Amino acid sequence: MEWLDRGLSKVPKTESKDRLNIPSVECINEKNKTIVQNLNQITDMLNRDVKHLLKYMTLRLAAPYSEIGEGRYVFKGRILPKQLDTVIADYIKSYVECPVCKRPDTKLSREKRGIIQLVCLSCGAVSPVKSL
Repeated sequence: MEWLDRGLSKVPKTESKDRLNIPSVECINEKNKTIVQNLNQITDMLNRDVKHLLKYMTLRLAAPYSEIGEGRYVFKGRILPKQLDTVIADYIKSYVECPVCKRPDTKLSREKRGIIQLVCLSCGAVSPVKSL
């Protein structure tokens, strides 16, 4: 028992089990439009296509978007940063996080019949997800 305690004391303690630290959405509200500035950075961290996330956000927020260049997107309507963060958190839960092991090491793949599946690279689980 002493050896186990001594061995465990030498293992570095991890502060958080969550390996996916997504930054908050950086946005600017101007009259009746919202400009999102760091969406490409977020999708790079999630290892997803920005168009897939934008389609999800459009459906959830009921707000069309347009690209203004340099990775900046304009959504029609005044959308609060907290709303955007909530939508992205829901996207992560549905399309990034493995439902079995809860890890973000996944990829989306399309089956022959058009069914989109979430394939976990950590545990090997394959789960169907809703198509957008």
